[in-house]
Amino acid sequence: MILANKNAFLDSLLYLYLQVSLRGHFTSIEAAGLEHLTNLKSPQPVIAVANHTCWWDGLIVFYLTRFCSDREYYCMMEEKQLRHYKFFTWIGAFSVDLENGLRAALSIRYAAKLLRKPNAFLWIFPQGEQVSRYDKILVKHGVDYLARQTNDAVILPVAFAYEFFREQKPQVLIRFGKPIPAIEVTTPSLQAVLQDLADTALLDCRNGNLEAYQVLLKPRLSMNKRWEWFLFLLRGKASEFNARN
Repeated sequence: MILANKNAFLDSLLYLYLQVSLRGHFTSIEAAGLEHLTNLKSPQPVIAVANHTCWWDGLIVFYLTRFCSDREYYCMMEEKQLRHYKFFTWIGAFSVDLENGLRAALSIRYAAKLLRKPNAFLWIFPQGEQVSRYDKILVKHGVDYLARQTNDAVILPVAFAYEFFREQKPQVLIRFGKPIPAIEVTTPSLQAVLQDLADTALLDCRNGNLEAYQVLLKPRLSMNKRWEWFLFLLRGKASEFNARN
């Protein structure tokens, strides 16, 4: 397997590049239930489990590391992908080979070891692969075993969604669920919680309902909104301008 090879300097360098990249590809990043992330108690270990519908999910995870900066972050990543993007090891990624049961078990044991570190925070995509956001969430076995190895940990369910909302570029919506004690987690219960969270995020996309979300990455004005802002400015009503379409 490929081990995490964290490097603080390269982590900071990649984060600077990530911020520029996110602004170039997305209108904004917004989150609902962010307090479930920021209110986590230290040094209790955390296992964050998220749906996986987009290549950007792993980088959004990296972006979120700055909202709980006292944590030691790691992420389990498919071995074929990590071999291709090996620089992810610098920010805490390690591999799992889902095609080989023995090698997968080795990754689980390695993850359990990482979770014994102070303030450990481990991200997992328990579907094991990128799927359509409309597909039913099927959680692979392993997360429940990992939870049993770290009984003092909590499970933080997270759902990602991507939607255009009448903008030139898509917005990223993130929904955090309530943390669950690891000892209470089973594969069916985790699957149900994650499905409910992903369904809620998808419904928010369909209805354009962003009332519960707070902006993490401020939106950049699209062409039509820049023109609209200019008209508001000419009328002396710039304070009434709404940046959303």
